[in-house]
Amino acid sequence: MTAMIPKAIRTRPRVFENHDYPLRVLLVGAGGNGSECFDGLLRLHTALLALGGKGLSVTVMDDDEVSPSNIVRQRFWPHEIGTNKAIALTHRANLMLGTNWVGLPYRLTDKQQFTHNPNLVITAVDNLESRRMVNRMFSRKLNVFWLDMGCDKDKAQVVFGRFGDNKLTDEWPSVMAHYPDLATREDAENNPSCSAAESLARQDLMINGAVANAAINMLWKVMREGQISFNGVVIDLSSGHSQGMSFLPFAP
Repeated sequence: MTAMIPKAIRTRPRVFENHDYPLRVLLVGAGGNGSECFDGLLRLHTALLALGGKGLSVTVMDDDEVSPSNIVRQRFWPHEIGTNKAIALTHRANLMLGTNWVGLPYRLTDKQQFTHNPNLVITAVDNLESRRMVNRMFSRKLNVFWLDMGCDKDKAQVVFGRFGDNKLTDEWPSVMAHYPDLATREDAENNPSCSAAESLARQDLMINGAVANAAINMLWKVMREGQISFNGVVIDLSSGHSQGMSFLPFAP
């Protein structure tokens, strides 16, 4: 009889306890994955407040404007066409829920400094160089966590780790541990869609919502239950399957 290998579980880091101050979140990208994730962050914030926590303090960065082709697959409305995406999302949240979240209408660069250093960086970007730049920027900082989302037409993955944990046996393996080719692989061409039909041909209608829900679920598990047994999720909408990425035992 084969012995069962016990699940490797990670315990909630202190920064996610949410008792004393809001979790500081930097969301990089407000397009398909980013706008869906933003909606999830609103739900998470509201739930944490209802449970007596301090909620979230969110900053969103994106230099793109809402276009007519974004209305179907991204979380924007016709009256927001022509508005910067980060501004549109945070203005809507602040108006409806009384938050004080910040939208920055420009692209993240290596030279930027933040007044309030984030506890968690969420990357919702569509190119590899942006991920590499984010990794360079925040790997120099201590104990900053990294939630990365990526998808193509109907497949996606999300990894919740920590900057600098680049091996699968580290405590919180980052997306660079799971996909080391991200450090060297070339970006594929990804020109903007000119119409809603072209946008839907590039990516399935539900893929962004699926990957964003998986990402927010991981944050909820960590913050509400105090522990988590999986490091990420792989999603395949073409087959209807999703699979968790189990943690390996931590080898300090």
